[in-house]
Order: sequence, then structure tokens, then C-alpha cells
Amino acid sequence: MLPGDHLSAIRAFMQASRSSSFSEAAERLGLSTSTVGKAVSRLEGRLGVRLFQRSTRHLALTEEGRVFLDGCERAVAELAAVEAALASRMADPAGRLRVSLPELLGRRIAGPSLIALAADYPKLELDIAFTNRLVDLVEENIDLCVRVGELAGGSDLMVRKLGVQRLTVCGAPDYLTKHGTPSRPAELVAHHCVTQSRGPAAETWRFTEFGQTKHITVRSALSIADHALMADAACRGHGLVQLPGWIVDNAIAEGRLVPVLEAFAPVPLPIYALWPHRLGTTPRVRIAVDALVDRFRDF
Repeated sequence: MLPGDHLSAIRAFMQASRSSSFSEAAERLGLSTSTVGKAVSRLEGRLGVRLFQRSTRHLALTEEGRVFLDGCERAVAELAAVEAALASRMADPAGRLRVSLPELLGRRIAGPSLIALAADYPKLELDIAFTNRLVDLVEENIDLCVRVGELAGGSDLMVRKLGVQRLTVCGAPDYLTKHGTPSRPAELVAHHCVTQSRGPAAETWRFTEFGQTKHITVRSALSIADHALMADAACRGHGLVQLPGWIVDNAIAEGRLVPVLEAFAPVPLPIYALWPHRLGTTPRVRIAVDALVDRFRDF
């Protein structure tokens, strides 16, 4: 930590460099000319270099003085940025916040957490939309979105991980009675499965087996774009399904679905909040992201 007199000397040096005069710097700082001159001399002694070329009428920075001034100005700018960031955090969130959420996760989990903010921050105007497609935040003028799954590299968005979505593989009792219960992930290739209609990757289920990630390509009996309908199809015996636990937990508790392969944990999916750099840590984005982090902490 720099001592107070050293910081005062740096302040005197920076003002003198702007004024090119100890006397003018002293006037601007409300100090005597001798005080400013002595402060700069002490600073030069501490640094072991001469910062100014002095004459009776003028001060001129030496090469070392210019280098030191550049460093001081960068430090002051960084400090100002930190102060502005802290001030921004303390300001009341206000204005419109356009949010894009995955349909089912948004309606059941994320959306209610954001709506609860409206009571605490009456100046915040929430505009929430639900879609499972990958939105372009910049092109579509969206302030914040939630995405599930690994992110593509090279994103110029700000990102915060909210948590993970744990998956469960399950099937209806009647289906398991008729087709048998798989004991290892590799046995899934012999089963009918209900998958998401999102291309070939939707038919690849990932498991952790003996400490390694295994990729199993399953056979899709039904391909559906909606998680709730996928769960319903599995309950009706159309095949095994891999879905987030929060979607199938009730059906499992009621006996309509039975979990399988519990010894082989499906690889969980990360959940992220993303927003444009232009919004930085503005209050309305900050409180929304914080609310999502709290909601997904024990998810």
C-alpha cells in the first residue's frame, strides 16, 4: 500500500505536468508553491529519476516523467472505472429489460424468479419471451438470455454460469415389462427412445461410466421438440426418455415412470446467463442475473 504522502506527491506531480508550472499547480491544488515543489522532489528521490526539466519559467517532462505520467493516468482511469462500477451496483434498477428464456425451463423455473423482481423494483420493466431457438441478442435487441448446454466458442457476450441441469433416464413400467430394463448405457441401442427433434446430436446421450464419458447413439421412436410432451410420450409407453429431473420427478414419484441406469449418471447440462457487453453490470442486468443465480444454486 502506498503511504498518504506518496499519493499526495503523485497528485502534485500530475497537476504540475498538466500546468507546466509548480505555482499554477499549487494554486489549483490549494497549496503553496514550495509544498508542491518539495512533494515532487521527494517523489523523484523515491523513484530515483528526474521527472521534470526545470527552468525559471517552465517545467518540461523528462522521458522518465512521461513514462511515469502515462502509468499514473492509467491507474487513475482504472480507479474511476471501479468507482463507476460500484456506483452502478448501488443505483436502483430501472428501464426495460428484454429477456429470452427456454420455453419450459423459463415458464416453470427462471420466469417466476424474474417476475418476483417486479415487486421489489417498480421501475424495472420486464419483457420476457420464451423460445427454444438460439436467439441473436445483438440483432434481436435482447438484453439477457438463458441457455442450456455447452456454449460455442468465440462468443462476444458476457457469460455467467447459473448451475447445471441434471438428467434422468426413465421409462413407463409397461414399457420396461415388455422390453426389459437396460443395465448398462450400451444396451440402449436395443431400445425405443423418445428424443428431442434438434438434429443428430439429440440422439446422442452422454453418460459417465467408470470415470469416462460415453456417447451412446440411441434409436428414436419419437422425436418431439417439447420436453413436457416427451415426458408424456414416455409415460404412455413409447420408449425410454432422457430428461431433466425436475420434469419427470412427479411422474416417477407417482409410479408412472421408473428411473433406469441410475448407476451411470447422464452428463449434466450447464445453464448460462448471457448478455451483451454494452450492458456490462448495469443494475437491471445485475439484479436479474443475481436472481437467476440464487434460483439455480440448489437446482
